[in-house]
Amino acid sequence: MADAPRAQPVVVDGQELVAVSGEDFARLLAIRRQVGGQSARIRALTTTLGDLLGTLDVIDGRLTEVNAVHACASGDCAVCAALARLSEEVREARRAAAARGRVPEDRSLRDLRGRTS
Repeated sequence: MADAPRAQPVVVDGQELVAVSGEDFARLLAIRRQVGGQSARIRALTTTLGDLLGTLDVIDGRLTEVNAVHACASGDCAVCAALARLSEEVREARRAAAARGRVPEDRSLRDLRGRTS
């Protein structure tokens, strides 16, 4: 990383200010733009994550509906096994996101978007 800006404390009209060179000021502005860009990307990713988690909620609900109306004659039904596996994978994805501190397991898409907007 480049050298830290060399700041000189100055007092102007009784107010303490910090003077930096033009070169240091330009570097500080560049860093500010980089941080702003990263912040925008994080907000976009958070919105995308919320959309994906909302989609997982919809998929989980639909799988539950299908499983409720599916009537099979045997305990070895491939459809029942596939539905159970898919439902568990959806729930595991939700738990994994919550475990990483991304969103609570019960957080809805609307709640997540309200927090990031």
